[in-house]
Amino acid sequence: MDAATQAHGLAASSGVVGHTGIAGLTLGGGMGRLMRKYGLTSDTLLSAEVVLADGRVVAASETENPDLFWALRGGGGNFGIVTRFEYRLFPVGPMILGGLILHEFARATEALRFYRDFCLAAPDEVSVDAALMAMPGGSLMLGFAPCHIGPLDQAERELQPLRSFGPPAQDMVGPMPYVALQTSLDDLFARGRRFYWKSHFLREMPDAAIDTMVAQFARVPGPPSVIVLQQAGGETARRGVGETAYGNRDANWNFIPCAISEDLAEDARNIAWVRGVFEALRPYVTGGVYVNDLGDEGEERIRAAYGGNYDRLARVKAKYDPSNLFRLNQNIRPAT
Repeated sequence: MDAATQAHGLAASSGVVGHTGIAGLTLGGGMGRLMRKYGLTSDTLLSAEVVLADGRVVAASETENPDLFWALRGGGGNFGIVTRFEYRLFPVGPMILGGLILHEFARATEALRFYRDFCLAAPDEVSVDAALMAMPGGSLMLGFAPCHIGPLDQAERELQPLRSFGPPAQDMVGPMPYVALQTSLDDLFARGRRFYWKSHFLREMPDAAIDTMVAQFARVPGPPSVIVLQQAGGETARRGVGETAYGNRDANWNFIPCAISEDLAEDARNIAWVRGVFEALRPYVTGGVYVNDLGDEGEERIRAAYGGNYDRLARVKAKYDPSNLFRLNQNIRPAT
């Protein structure tokens, strides 16, 4: 979709891995590099065509079945099979300023404190994810992955503080095609690898939380595992929490420890490490979670993804799927 829309100088507010399917991305909310400027993927959905549990095909929009449309924007695959999506597109690129900035792991603590403050003051055109990275060969690094979708002169000016801090071990930021940035993580998250992750939302990032992240990453089992901080806020946070089903608009970062390997024998150690990092960060988190980051974690965590929107979702579920046909998912059970 990025390639097709960029041919016209436009982009959807999509995800961060090129082979992610738009359906699951959108129905779960849709976090990506444009969400600070234009909102989540689901915020930019204009209409949908849905096959319901009883076989009917209906339209969902602000004017047709608006309760279903509300639920589709973040409620996952609980309400039907969506066979068509219509999105609002935005002028982006085709060249943007982006790339990767690397810092030595020994400086990770001070660099993450700078990153926190930079993010909280950044304009909406800026999206900067951070990652503690286990590199090939076993060394550890901290990376910043900025994306600025404004004019290049503005982008150079507004990213300069991030690029000059340290100074970094390596600065690979420069003008690049937006499509190239959007596919830059495809190899890391290649199909066929073994992944295990959990996630928390952070509203704040106190020094103690940063200290904990760095200490936990020092025990990472090995490459290419990561701890990712995905910057949120901006337009996503300005929308009302009940505007759509997506329920965690007050977060400034999505925190994701992710173990990656290609060896079944490494699973137990990788899973234990991710769970340890997840537990260590509990004192600093909102209690919410991004539904698209959930594994098989139980009903309490599903409720945490929706907060105060959960009961309304259960009522919509009872209307459109009262027998819970669509249940092989992060399931919202019909209200009784």
